[in-house]
Amino acid sequence: MLIHSAAPRNRVRALGFVWPDALHLRGSVIRISFPPVLIMTGYGVGIAFLIRQHPNLAVNLSIMTPVAVVLSLLLVFRTNSAYDRFWEGRKLWQDLIVSSRNLIRNIWCGTNEKSVEDRLRKQQVLKEISAFVIAIKHYLRGEDGIEYADFDGLLSPELRVRLMSTHDPVNYGTIGNCGVGHNSPEQRGTSHANLYAQNQQQSEGWERACEAPLPMLILYQIQKYVDYSMATGTVTAQLYANMLGQVNQLAGLMGGCERIISTPIPLAYHIHLHHSLYLYLLVLPWALGSMGLPHTIILQAIISFMMLGIDAISREIQNPFGYDHNDLPLDVFCEALLVDLNYVLRHRAAGALEISEDTLSNDVGAAKKPDSTPVSA
Repeated sequence: MLIHSAAPRNRVRALGFVWPDALHLRGSVIRISFPPVLIMTGYGVGIAFLIRQHPNLAVNLSIMTPVAVVLSLLLVFRTNSAYDRFWEGRKLWQDLIVSSRNLIRNIWCGTNEKSVEDRLRKQQVLKEISAFVIAIKHYLRGEDGIEYADFDGLLSPELRVRLMSTHDPVNYGTIGNCGVGHNSPEQRGTSHANLYAQNQQQSEGWERACEAPLPMLILYQIQKYVDYSMATGTVTAQLYANMLGQVNQLAGLMGGCERIISTPIPLAYHIHLHHSLYLYLLVLPWALGSMGLPHTIILQAIISFMMLGIDAISREIQNPFGYDHNDLPLDVFCEALLVDLNYVLRHRAAGALEISEDTLSNDVGAAKKPDSTPVSA
């Protein structure tokens, strides 16, 4: 279940005992912060030996107090900003799942069926709603293409052929500066500027040679079905307006996720914070050296671990859509939506068509014919 799968594990079970979460290595930032903590501790040991030989080099410890207060405020602001992004991402994905469920339910229960073609179109658009959410997951992670296991059985053969036959396949890389996808310019050795210039050479004016993101292509298919339902009279005008609003809401939620991942923490603040943090840790041993070698080692290690650990946490959660242990469980969210889809497809709606043997023999062949209407590029 979604709640049990997404719940954090606050205890570690080993050797027949339940250990507290303070001993939980998986999900912590110890592995990330350990190398710089070790370097700062080793540096502190060297300064302690130097001060033992030259005590007049020691700095008054009281000078470090106001510096520590200012640095703490910077770290708190950094962590709060990162957690705001994490929490906003969680709210957006919850709204995304709820809106998708509502659209699936409205289409399945509120759209009438006049033929087998209507039944097949309805089932396909329900699958495409789930595919849209899955495509957003891959889109935010910078994963290109449609050859992923969670797309199996969700995209129509016509849409797959259209995507595979484009001159520029679904190649959007990543949004923002939070990671590199399989097919992004960084991985292929091509800069964004060169890629833009290449695209502009193949187009004129407002035209662009690159393909739209996969989620938007799927969303176009969903809205085409909504318009088709209204044109064929299988849905009421009020329900059509509701479904159209839900489609627009899905596009808005996708834009909210794009806003998070394409708006990193300002570079000036990021640089200044790290300058202040490492300057503080470099000056700290000069104030601790007069306390003796053991005290310097212990205090330098503890303070470095606390300060660098907070910075590592903020860096890890500022992009909540990746694969880190502290990121949002997007795979679990998508799996929960697929469970709902499976339930809907296995149950008959109130307005579903009564299909008999004669109906199947007469209509199923015509319903499966490919659409001959040309699709504009």
